[in-house]
Amino acid sequence: MENTFTYSLRICISPDFHAEEKFRQLLEFCQEAGIDDVMFILNPEEINMGHPTAQETEKWLAMLAGFRPEVEKAGMTISVNPWTTLLHTDRGRSAREGHDFGRMEDYEGKRAQAVACPLDGKFQRYLASIYEMFGRFGFYAVWVEDDFRLHNHMPLKWGGCFCPTHLADFSKRAGRRVCAADMFEGITAPGEPDPLRKVWLDAARDTMVDLADVIGKAVHDQSASSRVGLMSSAPEVHCIEGRDWDAVLDNLSGDTRPLCRPHLPAYWEAVPRRYALEFQRYSRLSAAMTRGRAELWPELDNLPHTTFSKSHRFARLEMESTLSLCAEGITINIFDMIGNGVNAAQNNEEFLAETKPYLSGVKKLECRPEQEEGVTVLYSSRSAYTLHTDGRRAMDAIQPWETFWAEYLSAYGIACRYSDDYTVKGQTVAVSGQYFRNLTEEQIRDLFAHNLVLMEGEAARTLFDMGLGDLADIENVEWYPLNGGRHCYEQAPEGTYYQGLPEARITAQGISEDVETGDYLHIIYGTREKEVYSVLRRADGEKAGEGLTGVGHAVVFPYGHMRDQYNFLLSPVRQEMLQSVLESRAHCMPAMVRGCQYVTVNTFVQGDRRILLLTNYSTDDFEDVTVTVECGAKEVYEIDRNTGEEVTVKFKREGSRWTFAGKLEHMTSRCFVLK
Repeated sequence: MENTFTYSLRICISPDFHAEEKFRQLLEFCQEAGIDDVMFILNPEEINMGHPTAQETEKWLAMLAGFRPEVEKAGMTISVNPWTTLLHTDRGRSAREGHDFGRMEDYEGKRAQAVACPLDGKFQRYLASIYEMFGRFGFYAVWVEDDFRLHNHMPLKWGGCFCPTHLADFSKRAGRRVCAADMFEGITAPGEPDPLRKVWLDAARDTMVDLADVIGKAVHDQSASSRVGLMSSAPEVHCIEGRDWDAVLDNLSGDTRPLCRPHLPAYWEAVPRRYALEFQRYSRLSAAMTRGRAELWPELDNLPHTTFSKSHRFARLEMESTLSLCAEGITINIFDMIGNGVNAAQNNEEFLAETKPYLSGVKKLECRPEQEEGVTVLYSSRSAYTLHTDGRRAMDAIQPWETFWAEYLSAYGIACRYSDDYTVKGQTVAVSGQYFRNLTEEQIRDLFAHNLVLMEGEAARTLFDMGLGDLADIENVEWYPLNGGRHCYEQAPEGTYYQGLPEARITAQGISEDVETGDYLHIIYGTREKEVYSVLRRADGEKAGEGLTGVGHAVVFPYGHMRDQYNFLLSPVRQEMLQSVLESRAHCMPAMVRGCQYVTVNTFVQGDRRILLLTNYSTDDFEDVTVTVECGAKEVYEIDRNTGEEVTVKFKREGSRWTFAGKLEHMTSRCFVLK
C-alpha cells in the first residue's frame, strides 16, 4: 500500500446471513474498486445485543478465518472494526448475563443500562480478553471505534461519566468527598476555572489514556505487528474530556506507526461550502492534533449508506479534500452495516476506481504537515483547562472555539495551517476564542513582538481582560449583540475601491440570531498610529466603531462568538480587503487564490519545489485560476486527474501572481507542482 492511496473498505458480513454469497460479491467489488484493505465490522449497531461474549466473537472470527486466504490471495490485507468498545448508546439494550461491570452515569444520576464505564476494572479485564482474541488472529489493523469517548452516550446527559467509581476518583484527586452535583457546578462555574474542573479533566484524560493502554497491550501481547487504529470524533469535544492525543496514540500503537481516522463532517450530503468550513473545524484540527506522527485514513461515511444520502460526486469531493491533511488512505463506509454486504446496484466501484489514480499521484508527492506554509492558526488541546465559561449550565460550556480563522481564511482562498507552537517567529499567526489564556504574559508579548497577529473579537476581548490590551492599543471594549441595531453595516474608507465599488459596504446583520452568530466587539483604541480598513455604521449612517483595524503587530477583525453559521461575514469585499491587508502587512505572505469563493489553497515546500493543492468547494467552475505565491519556479506540472502522472500545464506569471490555464471544476481539486 506504500505506492498507492490506501482504500480500506468497512463492510459487514454476518455469519448467519448468506455469508458465503456476500463474500463472493465482496471479492468482485474489491477488485473492481481498487480496495487494498478489507475492514470487517463485527457486532454492528442494528444487530448488536450489547457487549459480545467470547463465544459470539469467536463465531465472527471463525468466519473471517475462512475468508482470510482469499482476501490475501487477492493482494489485500484484512482488518477488523469491532463496533463495540464502551457502546455508542443503549438503544433499549441492557447489560447481558455475566457482564456485571460498571456502567456510565450522567451528572444527574441517570445510569446507562448497557454503556460501560471505562474506569471499571471488570470492564477493562473483559475488554482486554476480547482484544486479545483480535491480536491472536493477527489482523493488519484492529480499529478502536469512536465510542471510545466519554461524551455522547444516549440516553445519558451529554458529557462524561459520574458513576460511583468515577466519583471516588474525583474525590481522591480533590482531597475531599465530592458528589456529581459538586463536580458539575465546579466544571461549569463562570469566570476563573474552579479547581474541580481540573480534577474532572485530569481524571477523564487519565481514564482514556489507561483504557488505550489496556487495548494496546491486549493486541500487541499477541501480535506485535498488528496496528491499532484510533477512530476519533470532533476534536474540540475531545478537548472537553482532556484528551491526551500523544499518550492515547502511543498506548494504542505499541511499536507500530500510529494510525488514526479523523472524522469527515458529512454523514450525509451537505452543501459543499458548508462542508468546506466544517472540514477546517473538525477534520483539519483532528489531523493537527496528531502532530504529524500518525498515518491518517479519514472517514468517508454515508448514513444510511445509499446514494439517497450521498452522491458519488460529493463522496469524491470528500476523498479529494483529505489530500490537504496529507492523508495516505481512507476508510470507506458506503454500504450498510446490517449484513447486506455489497450492494452492487449502487455502482460505487466506478467512482472509486476512477478517483484512485489521482489520489495516488498526489500521495506520491509525499507532502507532510511540517512542509505546509500559510497563516499559522494557533490552537491548544488543553484550552478546556483555562477558558472562562459564560455561565451556561452544560458540560460543553468548557468547549474551546479556536477554529474560526482556519474556516474563514480558507474560504477566502488564503493558505493557513494549524499549529500548537506559540514560539513561532517571523510568521502571520491567527488567534480566536480564548486561546491566549493558555499562555503567560511573557509568551504573549513574545508572540506579538516577532509576528503579525490576527485576532477576531473574542481573542481581542480576552487579551484586554488579561490586562494586555496595550499590545493592540485597546483601552476599552463592549459587545454589541448581532442584530441589536447599534451596528448595521460595514463600510470601506473614502478613496478605496473593493470589487470595483467606491467605499464598498458590507452587511453586519445576520438573517436571524437563531440562525447565524457573530457579535461585534466595539473597541475604544488609544492614540497610537493605526490603519482603519473599515468602519461600522448604524442605519442612519453614524459611525458605530472601527471595523478591520491594524495597529502595531496586530490586525483586529472585531467580530466574535461565531459558533456555527456566520454567512453574513463572508463577502467578496471582505475577501479582497483581507487579502489586500495581508499583502501589505503579512510576515511571510501566504499563498492566496484570487477572485474565487470557497476555493482553498494548501502549499507545501519541498526544497526547490512547491506543491499547490487547490480544492473547489463551491458549485461553480472557475477558469484560469490566479494564485498569489512567492516562488521562483520556472516550470509548472499538474497531477493528471485520470492517470495520476505529472503533466505540463500552461501558466502565466506576473510578479507573484500565477495564472494556471484550464478549468477548476466544481467539487474537485487540482494539484500543481512548481519547480
